[in-house]
Amino acid sequence: MSQSSSPLNKQNELIRSLRRQLEVTERELADQKWVFEQFLKSPSWRLTAPLRWLKAWLSGDVGKTEPVEKTGDNSPPLQAEEPESEQSSLDLKELFSALYQVQLRSFLASNSTLELPSSENPRISVLIVLYNRAELTLACLRSLAENQSERLEIIVVDNASSDDTSKLLDRLHGPQIIRNSENVNFLLAVNQAARKARGKYLLILNNDAQLMPGALRSALTTIESKPDIGAVGGRLILLDGTLQEAGSIIWRDGSCLGYGRGDDPFAPTYMFRRDVDYCSGAFLLTPRELWNQMGGFDERYKPAYYEETDYCMRLSERGLRVVFDPDAVLLHYEFASSASVTKATDLHRAHQILFRNRHSEALSKQYPADLSFTLQARMRGGKKRILFLDDRVPHTWCGSGYPRSRTILLAMLEQGFFLTLYPMFVMTEEWSSVYSDIPREVEVMTDYGPPLLEAFLRNRIGYYDTIFVSRPHNMKQFARIVSENPNWFEKVKIVYDAEAIFAGREVTLHELRGTPFSQAELNDIVKEEVATTAVADCVVSVSDAEKRAFEAHGIERVHILGHMLVPAPVERAFEDRNGFLFVGAVHQEASPNGDSLIWFLEEIFPLIQNALGADVTFNIVGYNTSGSIRELAGPSVRVNGLMQDLTKLYGDARVFVAPTRYAAGIPHKIHESAARGLPVVATELVATQLGWKNNVELLIGTDAASFAQQCVELYRNKELWMQLKQAGLDRVKAECSKQTFDRKLKEILATGRRPRGYEVATLSRKEF
Repeated sequence: MSQSSSPLNKQNELIRSLRRQLEVTERELADQKWVFEQFLKSPSWRLTAPLRWLKAWLSGDVGKTEPVEKTGDNSPPLQAEEPESEQSSLDLKELFSALYQVQLRSFLASNSTLELPSSENPRISVLIVLYNRAELTLACLRSLAENQSERLEIIVVDNASSDDTSKLLDRLHGPQIIRNSENVNFLLAVNQAARKARGKYLLILNNDAQLMPGALRSALTTIESKPDIGAVGGRLILLDGTLQEAGSIIWRDGSCLGYGRGDDPFAPTYMFRRDVDYCSGAFLLTPRELWNQMGGFDERYKPAYYEETDYCMRLSERGLRVVFDPDAVLLHYEFASSASVTKATDLHRAHQILFRNRHSEALSKQYPADLSFTLQARMRGGKKRILFLDDRVPHTWCGSGYPRSRTILLAMLEQGFFLTLYPMFVMTEEWSSVYSDIPREVEVMTDYGPPLLEAFLRNRIGYYDTIFVSRPHNMKQFARIVSENPNWFEKVKIVYDAEAIFAGREVTLHELRGTPFSQAELNDIVKEEVATTAVADCVVSVSDAEKRAFEAHGIERVHILGHMLVPAPVERAFEDRNGFLFVGAVHQEASPNGDSLIWFLEEIFPLIQNALGADVTFNIVGYNTSGSIRELAGPSVRVNGLMQDLTKLYGDARVFVAPTRYAAGIPHKIHESAARGLPVVATELVATQLGWKNNVELLIGTDAASFAQQCVELYRNKELWMQLKQAGLDRVKAECSKQTFDRKLKEILATGRRPRGYEVATLSRKEF
């Protein structure tokens, strides 16, 4: 899409601004060569690609390609590319065309036929319009043949092709074929095919596009997920491996931009599902009944250009959503047919004016045609935006507070916020794992980490309404950036989700090891941790005890947000249960879970076996890197590792153990066990964190002998077991209800901003 011209002074001002931003970025990173190299390769650097491209374009360093007439390409032609890239693209197209021609000639020479999906009760009607380029059509149809799992009918309209298209169509089994005696062009042919369709959904598919495995299934799942979705588009990848678009933007003047053009198609910014202005008609799924109600493509746009843009805009004007689905992936040849450049340019301009006049009211609410607004314009909906900083993607199986982080994240989505999750650990995780238990609507900035956080925040100044930071070490790094760049955050609310004063964990650990901190050391470590909260507008803790500790050190605006669990007891009789259970992640042997399991296996479990028999079992479940735990596990101990469904284990076990000797916050594992109806034996530390009482909601062991004794007592005493089971369920219902959790989170996010910076009070040892 050609861009609107700007006054020269505006161009120069924009160029100077872009140059300053790039010079600052490069200067900051030049001192650390490895960081600079990481940055150049990273999505963060790619985020500035549109700005750098615009700078070069306005400076005259980039050539422009004119739009070409299309018979199967449905996006308004817009792109300005570097001459080398343009030549490279042409070379690739020639190479792929030659390859596809060989495949076509081989297919035609073999007298073979191509069997394509053909359902009597189709779910999707695939509409394909052809005008020559039989070799591309064969590649497209072969990709459709791999989607036999979907109930499809394929309707092909041939617009009087003059190449081998007719021979190819003679070799197809399954599709409905319409042969026009003349070229009626793309728009009219799509409407013609749609009138023959029987499926619940129509899929408009270019003949120069190839579906990747799972694309149809994903798009169908997306469009059926909500009744207000009017169309779904996909992630289009060009032959050179770069992105064509991840949804498209409509500017105020009616011009358009494919989001992410020329970027890495697997960058985090393109891997999440979102509402967009429109998606290319190269792949567009829409309900057939809705299509018919709207009259299909508006024929005023014939022969082509702006027809799908207009269709998507009309959907939005009806209150329906157009959704970009990152898992609906296609390889796209793009501009498979071309004719007069002048004619195509004139037609494109005329249709932009037509589109602008038809949708003037809706366009007045769009962003102006300025690439500096690309980030804001990439998504429709007007949602408030939250940046969520945590160590990693908070999967349920990670333990260590991550299940709670995930619950907070899900509740934010449910309350209507858009979320960007920024994991501070740089770690390799496949996208299938990233989104295994995180909604696809969350933007997850993987592989950025601390080195790129400042650059990321600079690139997104003014984008987020709230920044939600979890854990003190992350807050420490973030607070430094805030203190050095306070103007970036003038209108941003900062929430510190502390969970607890983590120094308390260090204090109890050192006391456990017999090396307690002195009063001066204690004050120093607490002061350092609490000082990081000075930039926050409010602090979030998990319990009354932790809240009081923060307040005792001069922290105001402390909210409590614990866990959210729905009780789901596994109903199985006491007599039918056997053995002990522990659920929790062990990332390091010196972690609270690692220490507790080693203590239990070395000193407690042998005493239990002496009382109950050597064959009594102990199941350990969760991510586990400890070699010592595996070495200590005898014949009756099973180290299960990560498991997705723990229902059977909670139903099989008779007693849950939590032998935690040092920790901070509130133990999620106890709430989870109680919610499943499995009574708990825990240490006094755990009971204090929960505020639960001995012989009321759980049993407490103060040392190895008493812990083992309590385990044996609960294992044998059915009446006590039933009492603790019910009491635990009652506490979970009272303390972890969804209603309470949602209300408290809403209050936290509604908290206003405040003047930042205050004194940190002195801490006494007894407050731990």
